[in-house]
Amino acid sequence: MKKVFVDTNIWMRYFIRTDEKQYQTAYKLIEKIEEGDLQAYTSAIVLLEIYFIGTKVYKIPNADVLLWFDVILGIRSLTIIEKTYFRKALQLHKLYNVKLADCLIASQIPEGVILATFDKEFLKIKKLKAAEPTEVLSLYSL
Repeated sequence: MKKVFVDTNIWMRYFIRTDEKQYQTAYKLIEKIEEGDLQAYTSAIVLLEIYFIGTKVYKIPNADVLLWFDVILGIRSLTIIEKTYFRKALQLHKLYNVKLADCLIASQIPEGVILATFDKEFLKIKKLKAAEPTEVLSLYSL
């Protein structure tokens, strides 16, 4: 099965259409996940970032952001990773100087799973496979 970890910015582009091109690619990726063409992962850290960005940055009402969680949690081929690896994340942060929250996310990604993200900072983490959604879809011929 083809596997992908969905980063915060993919979900944000899916729910908030501030960039039409990124929305379209995020939409296609999530559509493929919903159709069962991809086994997907995301994490509690990602969900926390979605909540913070949605309510604090975009000033979206709490109730609306909670509805986004209903959508996310309703995707049948999506696994939420809840365990964190702070020591591993801290090591990545010190080694690559990438934002600590991103290192927490990177530490949660199962081996052999590609991180779908628009965030180029993840590319600094050498052992991590990260790509934009269009690249992920192309790699898997979807």
